Amino acid sequence: MIRLILRIYDSLLAHRLLRRLSLLALTALLVVLLVGQTYKEDITDFLPMDAADVQAMKDYERQAGADRIIALFELKDDLPSTQEPSAATAQLIAAIDYFVPLLEESDSLHGMQDLTTQADLEQMSQMTEFLYDHISYFLTAQDYARIDSLLHTPDYVPRQLARCKELLLFPVSGVSADMIQRDPLNLFTPVLMRLRQQGGMADFQDADGYLVSSDGRRAIVMMRSAFGASETEHNAQLIELLQRVASSTQEQFSDVDIRFIGGPVIAVGNARQIKTDSLLSVSLAVVLIVALLFFVFRRVWPLLLIILSIAWGWLFAMGALALIHDSVSIIVIGISSVILGIAVNYPLHLIAHLQHTSDMRSALREIVMPLVVGNITTVGAFLALVPLDSVALRDLGLFASLL
Repeated sequence: MIRLILRIYDSLLAHRLLRRLSLLALTALLVVLLVGQTYKEDITDFLPMDAADVQAMKDYERQAGADRIIALFELKDDLPSTQEPSAATAQLIAAIDYFVPLLEESDSLHGMQDLTTQADLEQMSQMTEFLYDHISYFLTAQDYARIDSLLHTPDYVPRQLARCKELLLFPVSGVSADMIQRDPLNLFTPVLMRLRQQGGMADFQDADGYLVSSDGRRAIVMMRSAFGASETEHNAQLIELLQRVASSTQEQFSDVDIRFIGGPVIAVGNARQIKTDSLLSVSLAVVLIVALLFFVFRRVWPLLLIILSIAWGWLFAMGALALIHDSVSIIVIGISSVILGIAVNYPLHLIAHLQHTSDMRSALREIVMPLVVGNITTVGAFLALVPLDSVALRDLGLFASLL
């Protein structure tokens, strides 16, 4: 091993042009590979999942609504709450009618699916029918006690029937008429309200087909992300599109605020925080290492050599990863701040040894074997992550080994 390293050193020392051209060519290649690398910000990459597990996760997210985005249209707080509900609702509906066509026109990524601005009356009717057909399964002991108390209240039945008759004299939606027909005595309404509250829709009701709050000051538009809940690269572009469309809508309707909630929105926010934290951790590690080395050597040239060697090692690791994978987790890059503290030991040993031995060849002869053995054990420890099923941990093992 010592002879091999010394032969490489002697050959490069004798051929200055070859040494410089090979360094420039390899560095240029690595830069090209690094530029073409793409990055993922998906925390689920750390989970050990195969292709079937990934598909199952996507199916679960869709069934559980994790990929759903809700646009909340809300009148500003400084508007008087005494405003007529019908006027407030009209503003919200007008803003929705402006927002939706503009979003559909601007969605060049085709990232929006199942854009819903109005209640699906057929689906609501089917749900109501299902609940009433199985209402006994949802009743509690308190519900039975309440129903018994109402039925024993004098004049409750004729009074309730008279109220139903009055309601039917006014134009009501088909869903409301169906509920009156199924429950004219209003015995099961609290049960339905409880179920709606568990579904998170207790405060919203049908207003001309739109989902509007009971006070008429809020309305919602629901949609699904075509990229799922955890694919944050495209979801980030989607959220930016939604925010641009929302800004345009708010310029037209200055009394309306538009906010977005849902799994993809939270995932994008988390990904941005992870990216910021990763850059911060790497920057802090570099600053602290450089400060410590400068305190030890008190000279710029050894410090510059160490920085260049570690920077080139980082570039080599990223470029090699680009050949192995078409994308790498940004979280892995953040963890590299820990690896930098390990990698800096190798050039540090060489430069520190040169303080006592001015001849580079003699220094190499003395430190090659311990450094190579130490490097093999370190690389081997990181390579132990490669057989794992977690994609991010495999990338971490490869990245640390290459660095």
